[in-house]
Amino acid sequence: MIGLINNEKSEKIELDEEAVTSNRNNILQAFKINIHDGKGFYETGLKNSFWSTLIITAKIFQPKNGIWTIIIKDKANKNLVVYKNYHMLHDSEILFNYKTGLNINFLIEATWTQPKDTILSGELSIRY
Repeated sequence: MIGLINNEKSEKIELDEEAVTSNRNNILQAFKINIHDGKGFYETGLKNSFWSTLIITAKIFQPKNGIWTIIIKDKANKNLVVYKNYHMLHDSEILFNYKTGLNINFLIEATWTQPKDTILSGELSIRY
């Protein structure tokens, strides 16, 4: 999947449908974000969320080297930064809560300390 963000070519996240498990109020999903020259983006697209409180956790499995900057914004809420971490390592976990508005549209920006191509992969859990 290829999209344009700020007039830059970016390859979007790929989700493996077989990896999705969902039970009541919980989604568990494997993810992959293509990283080009050390940067990658993913935008969820506009979704109805109806003022839900989300509990979001994510863990990076690959690559095992380097340091990541992860910034998550809600484009449906004036690009509000909902999560920021400038020192994310392999096997560390992101954890944050977020109270949505009527809609949500997450933009995930991932920047690697190594300016080369890779795939950022891991697991995402959302409870609501």
